[in-house]
Amino acid sequence: MKEKMFFIKTILICCFIVFMAYMLMNVQPDSPIDISEVENRIDSEGDLGTMKKRDSMMIKKVFGLNSAEFEGAVYYKGEGAMDVTELLIIKLKSNDQSETVEAAIQERLDSQIQNFTNYGTNQLQLLESSEIQVVGNYCFYAVSENAVQLKEIFENSI
Repeated sequence: MKEKMFFIKTILICCFIVFMAYMLMNVQPDSPIDISEVENRIDSEGDLGTMKKRDSMMIKKVFGLNSAEFEGAVYYKGEGAMDVTELLIIKLKSNDQSETVEAAIQERLDSQIQNFTNYGTNQLQLLESSEIQVVGNYCFYAVSENAVQLKEIFENSI
């Protein structure tokens, strides 16, 4: 009976160690790359379509996020009321901020989907194929026909 208990404890400890190692290996390191470098690369290599760069006040208005609280923030938005294309990249000061940023992005996306549900089929398709990603100390959000391409450029630049 003692051997059986020892065997069970050993297996549980091994499982715990494997779990902890797995969790530690999946932590993505923070990127030292400046957000202006990421922006320049996306601007030069990506197809932003009708999107134009907006100021920090627009980030506050659209997402409810104060860009001064982050290491950097870049926002591009399409022109016109029916243009849902947008790109947001935020470099966080601390990883604790990622949940707040993700929640703001998701709230924006949900609101846009609700606004275009009954009459904007093209817009709705773009919104439903949006890209949201958190990598280390960066948050990325894109609604565009080229969202996958923009995300790849983003991933390669950090």
